[in-house]
Amino acid sequence: MKLSHKKLIVLSGLIWFAAGFYLLQLGLSLLLNDLTKGTSSPENYPLIHFLSSYLGSGETAALILVVIALSIGYLKGYYVLGKSAHKGVARILNFPNPAPLSQIYSAKYYVLLGIMMAFGVSIKYLGLNNDIRGFIDAIIGSALINGAMIYFQLAQKQKKENCL
Repeated sequence: MKLSHKKLIVLSGLIWFAAGFYLLQLGLSLLLNDLTKGTSSPENYPLIHFLSSYLGSGETAALILVVIALSIGYLKGYYVLGKSAHKGVARILNFPNPAPLSQIYSAKYYVLLGIMMAFGVSIKYLGLNNDIRGFIDAIIGSALINGAMIYFQLAQKQKKENCL
């Protein structure tokens, strides 16, 4: 199947957005779910319980962790994944228009994706506490969502350039 450059760019952004949305909601759930139910235990949430001794409550500590995770994720998405998005779009634009869907990512990208997925799965089984795992997932999720926004901006820019 062949798709236009713009559709390939948007599709790549949608893939990043879907993965980011999943990881962000998972991270927020791990950070906040037990706290809102009042069932959090120090064994599963040592970071939140440590911070709550300085901040007054587990909810405040969790909120601070969420804000920090979103901020780090934004910066990572903008500065690190933004570069990757620009490279991916430049790669797509080098193909004839329309280009095969199979060429949306390079082989090197698929290897990197596999490594990242293996890392994500291994986090689940490494025995990390819920708050630490949730913090990491929220960072990665928000970074991917921000990177997806860059793909969408570049697709919009591509549309405008094609109209001129």
